[in-house]
Order: sequence, then structure tokens, then C-alpha cells
Amino acid sequence: MTYNLAELPFDEMEKVNVDLAAAGVAFKERYNMPVVAEIVEREQPQHLRDWFRERLGVHRAISVTLSKLPYEPKMK
Repeated sequence: MTYNLAELPFDEMEKVNVDLAAAGVAFKERYNMPVVAEIVEREQPQHLRDWFRERLGVHRAISVTLSKLPYEPKMK
């Protein structure tokens, strides 16, 4: 198995990019950043939208097991 993503076939590279988009949505949701999953889903290739929804569910499930970043108030 190679770790060089540039050597992946195009269809596998597309799946990696869609997975990365799903991870980004889950990350933004976790930290209450503005994001609309449906808009990001519409930006993905038509044949990979089911894959996007599946991966988004996986990333959301994982994110509930993780802790939030610690909040450090700014000192004046």
C-alpha cells in the first residue's frame, strides 16, 4: 500500500476528497462554526453524494467521543 495520494487512481482520489469534505463539516459542527452540510453535499460529485453522507455520519459519530478544545480566556 502506498501513502502517496498523488499515485492513487482518479476515482480513489475523488473519494478521499469527498471524505475530507465530510470531515471538515463534522469538525465545523463540533466547534459551532457556520456550515451547512447540504450545501457542501451539493458541491460533491453526484455519484459520490451517498459516500459523503455515509462518511459524514461516521465523522459525526467519532466527534462525540472526542473532547472539545480547552477554552482559555484572554487576559487583559
